[in-house]
Amino acid sequence: MKAELFKLAQQVVQEIRNYGFQAYIVGGAVRDLLLDRTVDDIDIATSAYPDQIQKIFPKVIPTGIEHGTVLVRYQSTSFEVTTFRTETSYSDFRRPDAVSFVTDLKEDLARRDFTMNAIAMDQSLQLIDPYHGQNDINKKLIRTVGRAQERFLEDPLRMMRAIRFQSQLGFELATEVLQAIDDNRKWLEKIALERIAVEWEKTLKGTYFHDAIQSLLRTGLVNHIPILSENSDIQESFQTLHGPLPSFASFIAYMNLNVSDIAISDWTNKWKLSNQIKKSSRLLVQLVQDYPKEPFNWVLYRLPEDLIEEFTILCELFYKDTFTQEEIKMLQKNLVIKDRSELAINGQDIISFFPNRAKGSWIQNMLLETEKAVVSELIKNDKNGIREWLQYDKQ
Repeated sequence: MKAELFKLAQQVVQEIRNYGFQAYIVGGAVRDLLLDRTVDDIDIATSAYPDQIQKIFPKVIPTGIEHGTVLVRYQSTSFEVTTFRTETSYSDFRRPDAVSFVTDLKEDLARRDFTMNAIAMDQSLQLIDPYHGQNDINKKLIRTVGRAQERFLEDPLRMMRAIRFQSQLGFELATEVLQAIDDNRKWLEKIALERIAVEWEKTLKGTYFHDAIQSLLRTGLVNHIPILSENSDIQESFQTLHGPLPSFASFIAYMNLNVSDIAISDWTNKWKLSNQIKKSSRLLVQLVQDYPKEPFNWVLYRLPEDLIEEFTILCELFYKDTFTQEEIKMLQKNLVIKDRSELAINGQDIISFFPNRAKGSWIQNMLLETEKAVVSELIKNDKNGIREWLQYDKQ
């Protein structure tokens, strides 16, 4: 797949060159190719302006045309194509105040964050590396293009990106990068939480997350991250994480299981996260807490497929004897029922079993008890059997 993607990118580059413009593969795709990592998309930088790209390719989407960026659809694959540019200061700590298009690749690469992301490839996949990014990759070193102080003042989110790349790649942060983060960490608070959250979730998933934790603590950047900055117990619990977590929901669940004083709604509100993340976090906490004390079938019955990985990882962190994801999927497959619609009775049946009782919340409570008993295989999923069980047990 990677080879096919680069082959298509080479064709796009060559097509642009056929019209007399420069074009190069740039950025993370080049870095990840050198590291033999998965490449999902490829960016292309060119001397051509967006309107010129639109004339070259039949299907072009103007995704960020004011900044020189369009999306080229080529043989059912998307390539982000951006005109060579330089940028001025960042008054809003996010976007450059002005963008100037240039004709020199080196000027374009100079605006990028880290040397490993400032490497280009021509149509023959030959490297153009004016800032020695390949050398830093070989040294496993995260170093900025130019002065780290300037790069981080332009966009303070780059400090989080440095931490994220350490988590993903296991590289060391250069001394000047660590110092610049320490010096400029307060500016992270100027960044929109939605942008920080995107970087944070990628950081959580990194193989070398524990190394990233140490850098967050060493530079003090942790003191400018929502919730983590506000509570010493949270910071102590945070330091006990030694491996990656697959999602923001699993991170919040882990922290809540350790420090329950900080409610899940506090996490999601401070981070401006979705209701779905809040819901998933709460369910994970409940299921992990129920794991040692409730019938395991009942725990599995309430565990959605998309949270199996999170659940197993959290159980591994809190309990010694746990099930693998494969075992859980097999056990779920063998459950007596998969959801309440398969239950042999419903609320109307329960009303008919107890005709002398006034309607109330007891109906749903009894339905839930029945559901749990069937799933836990205490009774069979049979209407007559359930009626007898309820009438005997609830009289």
